[in-house]
Amino acid sequence: MNGARQQLALSLLPGIRAANWRRLASWSPAFLLSASEAELLDAGVPPAFLAKRRQLDWQRVDDILTWMARDGVQLLFLGDSDYPALLAESPWPPVRLFVKGRVELLDSPQLAVVGTRKPSPAGRSALGLVEPLLAAGLILTSGMALGIDGLAHQLALKVGAPTVAVLATGLDQCYPRRHQALFEQIAAQGALVSEMPPGTAALPALFPQRNRIIAGLSLATLVVEAGLKSGSLITARLAADAGREVLAVPGTPFNPQAQGCHQLLKEGAGLVTEPEDLLLALKGWAQRPIQKVSEVELLPEHPVLDTVGDDTTPLDLIVERSRLEVDVVLSYLLELEMLGLVSRVPGGYVRQRRQSHV
Repeated sequence: MNGARQQLALSLLPGIRAANWRRLASWSPAFLLSASEAELLDAGVPPAFLAKRRQLDWQRVDDILTWMARDGVQLLFLGDSDYPALLAESPWPPVRLFVKGRVELLDSPQLAVVGTRKPSPAGRSALGLVEPLLAAGLILTSGMALGIDGLAHQLALKVGAPTVAVLATGLDQCYPRRHQALFEQIAAQGALVSEMPPGTAALPALFPQRNRIIAGLSLATLVVEAGLKSGSLITARLAADAGREVLAVPGTPFNPQAQGCHQLLKEGAGLVTEPEDLLLALKGWAQRPIQKVSEVELLPEHPVLDTVGDDTTPLDLIVERSRLEVDVVLSYLLELEMLGLVSRVPGGYVRQRRQSHV
């Protein structure tokens, strides 16, 4: 039996977590798997391990190894030299990581970007704050969920930067299904990561487990837009538990998708309104010079632009504020939409502070 096969077999035993994995490292995998129960007890191996070992399924182990070879998947184990160091330092590192793509990215400086599955136009625009750091070599890490997660990955890929997606399922399937193209792009240009073996479906309990890996891999976690019950807050608190920076983008007081960010800010999260805020939180990290993304130049004294707010502004309110005829207002709004300065949303229009790149 080769080493990878032995370690995979051990990692698949029920209830094997970081603490007992590290304890079992006192003995060789070959001894743990082939010695008699009497020999194991004499050597001081915990008795609970004996019951676990009886459940070994070598056929499953070999099926996984066959799948890995076919799909180009690599396997990292806690304690190995190629296991990501920052994740190993977290309070709850996974015993194993299946990786498809550029495995070296997992030891590169990473920023976790997470948020709501239903972002507002302002939330989409706020992702532009990350772009200068991507150009400087920072790796963006997220969970490939709908909304902010997926948009963040798309932003990285669009500017030619690698990105890391941590999945709650096995790497043999894409969840959500509508991200199949994104899944394939990340595998080709970045890295897909999961602690789950192939065949693992998207069960609700697995997403918080996935979130701890996102937080553990990253120097900091940025929450772009999130409600009070968002899973993004779980990631943020896991990051805080791991001693990492927690950052949040503020929103308007009346946006329910910003309430989670506001709660984090009240609890001491770092306020992010400029790329420089991210750089400061990352303690000056940079592999290449940071180039500031210039603000969109607003039209001077535009008769309609200043009547559109950061929250949804109804058309009749824009007409009232501008004191112009409806057809004139609509013409101006179309012009502003084409310039990327406002966006049409259900119920009216919102102002775009930055050009949206996703």
